[in-house]
Amino acid sequence: MQDILKALDTMTNDELETLIDRAEEILRERLAKVPLRDDPAVGMWADREDMKDSAAWVRKLRQHEWPNRA
Repeated sequence: MQDILKALDTMTNDELETLIDRAEEILRERLAKVPLRDDPAVGMWADREDMKDSAAWVRKLRQHEWPNRA
């Protein structure tokens, strides 16, 4: 973070204003609502046979694997 602040300190006011405008644009894009069905994470494990019954998969994980962590 300090490196970023040093770089910002060397910029002109015009450069900073341009950067801020672009940062605001990026933020607006990130905050735009994306329908859940269009999210790339949805269905990413659809082809995993071991996760067909997700509740059973989580129950097994909790019973057998989580207690042994740490």
